[in-house]
Amino acid sequence: MRYTLSFILVSVLAFTFQVFGDANASSPQGDAGGNSVLPSDFFADALASAKSGDDAMGTQRLVDVKSSELTPSLSLSSSYKYSSNPTKSTSADKLEDGTTFDLSVMMMMGLGEFGIGDDVLSAPSLMLMHMRTYNDPIQDFGHDLRALDMDIQIAGLTIPFVLPNDLTLSVGNSYVRAINFRNNGNAAAHHFKGDVLMYSNTPSVSLSKMIPLENGDILTATAGLSYAISNGDRLSETLKTTTQALLDSGLTDTPADLQTGASYSFNLSYIKPVTDKLSVTPSFSVSKMYYKKGGNIGKVDVTYVAGLSASYPINDWLNLTGAANYTAKDGNRADVIEFRDFTSGFSLAVNHSF
Repeated sequence: MRYTLSFILVSVLAFTFQVFGDANASSPQGDAGGNSVLPSDFFADALASAKSGDDAMGTQRLVDVKSSELTPSLSLSSSYKYSSNPTKSTSADKLEDGTTFDLSVMMMMGLGEFGIGDDVLSAPSLMLMHMRTYNDPIQDFGHDLRALDMDIQIAGLTIPFVLPNDLTLSVGNSYVRAINFRNNGNAAAHHFKGDVLMYSNTPSVSLSKMIPLENGDILTATAGLSYAISNGDRLSETLKTTTQALLDSGLTDTPADLQTGASYSFNLSYIKPVTDKLSVTPSFSVSKMYYKKGGNIGKVDVTYVAGLSASYPINDWLNLTGAANYTAKDGNRADVIEFRDFTSGFSLAVNHSF
């Protein structure tokens, strides 16, 4: 159970970095969550204005406010996914062929557009997100996986800098809370409680290069770095069941403490428009995490993900996405949770800009 919980928390941190570090590598049509992308041609008009934005005295301003308008948007999405290894385990008696159901709401707030010199534009944004995950909603395994049901809350600031030559540099920070919302995962009555398992802050930086091809396809490469600073709540108020188990076994590191560390990642994606609406995107990513605190000092794990997704905007506000991924995780120590997993599923998102 400790290893499974640790995996979930690492996945949360990896997901957080993906949201804020790799958003600029998405399809121009946007992903199922409604994240906007920042190719340089999106700001072509603003950049052109920035180049002629000198004052009457001929002195160029370092930062030129192109727009101070706030641009809020809202996205509601749900997804249903299959997993060949739902507990991310390597044991011989591991559970197989599980499903998950996710519900999420995300609020984005664009904070304006700012020209920097002649050739750089920045459009910072804030994001608030709440996602709830139900494991095994069809109860193939009874209530065995209810203890893994979780709420994830994310608040983040992203500052992208659109550079010449289709480069985008993004810096940001995300604050994450992981909450085990069930009172007792094995209880027949599904009471809700809300034990906070973890708090974390994750500053990150990434650099993306977009390469438009002659046939209309787009190849995007993204390299990123993040550092997760993770903490648990007071022992008397959180991790009540897990902490007691750790204390009983003579361990003092909490799962939250064990998630602090630096992550490096590299991602390649190839966006292939099939029709005016349908686009297909194969991708490959590799990430490496170096743990820096508690009993995990010196531990390193590497995660490889090969994926294929297809996005279809049904109309201006409704988007359907299907995806399949194969994940392999390896490490340098026996206590690293190594596993193989194939997932597939679909999501439906409702998007609205105010």
